Parts: sequence; structure tokens; C-alpha cells
Amino acid sequence: MGYTPPTDNPKAYRFVADYRKLNAITKYPRYPLPIIDDLIMSIFHSWIMSALNLRSGYFQMVVNPSDIVKTVCVCVCAFVTKNGTYAFRRMPFGYSGVAPNFQKAIDIIFKPEIGKFVNVYMDDVIITSPSFTQHVKHLKEVFRLLHEARLILNKNKCKFACEELKYLGLILNKEGIKTDENKVHAIVEMKPPRNSKGVSKFLGMSQWFAKFIKNYADLCEPLYNLKPKLKKFIWSIEAQKAFDAVKAAITKAPVLKFPDFKKPFELFTEASSIEVGSFLNIKQRPVVFASRTISAEERNYMITERECLAVVWALNKFRTYLGSLPIKVIKDPAALTHLTSGKNLSNRMIRWALKLAEFNVKWEHRPGTQNTIDDVLSRNLIESLIGEKVNCAIIRDLVYFRQEIS
Repeated sequence: MGYTPPTDNPKAYRFVADYRKLNAITKYPRYPLPIIDDLIMSIFHSWIMSALNLRSGYFQMVVNPSDIVKTVCVCVCAFVTKNGTYAFRRMPFGYSGVAPNFQKAIDIIFKPEIGKFVNVYMDDVIITSPSFTQHVKHLKEVFRLLHEARLILNKNKCKFACEELKYLGLILNKEGIKTDENKVHAIVEMKPPRNSKGVSKFLGMSQWFAKFIKNYADLCEPLYNLKPKLKKFIWSIEAQKAFDAVKAAITKAPVLKFPDFKKPFELFTEASSIEVGSFLNIKQRPVVFASRTISAEERNYMITERECLAVVWALNKFRTYLGSLPIKVIKDPAALTHLTSGKNLSNRMIRWALKLAEFNVKWEHRPGTQNTIDDVLSRNLIESLIGEKVNCAIIRDLVYFRQEIS
């Protein structure tokens, strides 16, 4: 047993007990924690917002009396002091099943209002309303639920009736979702990595901003190649450029729009020889970006197949946004509009066509000159490619693409 000071209050104490042996024999509860991105995107109104924080959240959950003895009888790791042996009557920090049990309890307490004007992640509660008058009513209802459950708030961490609010590491306001300047500053101040572990650390931190960055996977490609520990670490000029490019993209991240499910979504996708990327739009404003590197097998696909792969992958990625709603897929070249026709399709594309049948897709061909998000990656001229990266697959794709658009 010991204690650690909380990061937000160095003068306070937090009890810590080693329950590893107890956790090893504990049946872990199966209850999912909310996905932060999905939770943020489920916020309907952001004109007036309040954020509530439960005080010592776990300690507000009572331990079942039949389980209290288990916190005492686990070897020398029990809660033992020079004055005797003690058992927790409230949920202590360190149990393997505390987080899912706590989330389940909070979801049950706020169930009547979750998804309407309340969203909850662990001990962080956000209330959003379209007007101040309604916000007051919403707060009263939330306080009623808290009072009935006998839960206590930490007043120092609560924010009321704000037009802009920091929640779960993001800045929310009526315009949309912004990056937190403090987190951006921490990324910008990072020094170039000296080993693969440092690269993994940088990529892990920058990944948080991937939903704000177009073609994030493409920017990071030179850094991904430095992750294998068995490979000799060489920090090249290409890696430094990628490192700086990711930082620059994070500092220039756009404000993402909250999804409005009453308005039509537009899906833009693109594919290159190293990645597939996509983003959702509503009224020419981005809702979310996504991208990933493609496998060695996928790099052998013809360019049209990679373009189709980008569409299928993006629709599955954004499934939680789309559901059965109509989605306009804006693509160039026009050959992709024939994907659902069933004519002259390869076996692979037939499988993808069947997957597309799950979505309410409307195709729109928009020539590159009219496409506000031009697929630069798949339109690089042969002269612009780095010599050592030119191979038969790239030359074949460039020739095939020109045949398609001619």
C-alpha cells in the first residue's frame, strides 16, 4: 500500500494498494467504456454547455458487503497498516473491474437523459443545450438524478453555462470541435526521436489529432518505417521532413463540425500507392478525417481497385455516423461510378459491391478541376517521384489512370 499525489492537486493524497494477485483471479466484468470520438460526435447542441466532475468517483461506489473480505485476505498485498488490517467499503483504485463497473453505474443513473442533453465518460459529465433557459432546466434534472443517487461533485472542476468548454482533451463551442492548445504545444515542443521507442511515443501522441488531419497516414509513412526495433535506427532527412510536417498539420488543424444528421453527408476518398484516406463533409465543412497505410498486398492493386478500397474502408470506418442515412460519395475518376453496376468487375470488386449494398450510397462524379479536395497523391507526375521509389507498379498505375480519364 502507498499513496501518490494526483496530478491536478499535488497537496492531496490518493490511496494506492497492490491488488495484482486479486486481479489475476477476478472475473473481469464485460461492460464497454464509451469511445471518446463517438461520444463527442453524439453532442447535438453546443451553444450552452456545462461540465461536471464527480469527487473521488470510485469512492462513491459501495462495495458489495460479501466482497469486502476479499480486499483483506489477499496475501501481503492487503490493506495492512501498523494499526491493523483494514478493508475498503468503497471501490478502491487498483481493482481490475472498477472502471467498467463504475461506467455501468453512471450509465444507469443518467440513463433517462443520456443521448438527449447528457453525455458521460466515467466521472466526467457534459450537459449541452440550445439555449440558456433550456440549459437551466437540464441542469436541474441532472442535479435531481445526482441527488437521488447521492453522488457528490467536485466544485473546483465543474464549469457552468459556458460557450466554450474543454472536455476530454478537446475544445468544444458552437462552431465545432477544436484542438487543445496545450496538447498542441506539447507536440510542437517535442525533439526529434533518437530511437524507435521515441518514434512510437511521438506517433502515439500525434495519433490523437489524426481525426483533424487530412492524409495523416501518408504524412507519417517515413516514421512508421522507423518503428521496427530489429531494424537499425537511422534518422533521415525524409524522417525529419515527416516529423516537421506532422507538427505543422497539427498546428493548422481545422475546426471540425458537429454532425447534423438532418443534413446530407458527403464522403471524399482518395488512394495512393501507400495509403487510403477519407473525410466526411457537411456543407463544405469537415466532420472527421481518417486514413491508413495500405498493406503490401494492397499496394499491388490496380489504381481503380485502390480507389474502391478507399470507399469501402471509409464507409465501414464512418458506419457509426451513417447508419442507413443517405451518403453522397464524391469520386474522380468516373470509373468508380460503375462499381455497383455489376459489369466487368473482378471477384474482389464484386465482394466490395456487396458490402456497399449495406449503405445508402449515391455516387457523384466530380472532375478534378471541380473537386475541392483534389487527389494529389494519385496524380503525381512521374518526374515528381523519388528515383528509388519508382517501380513497375507505380508506372503501371500512372499509365492505367491516364487511360481511364482519357
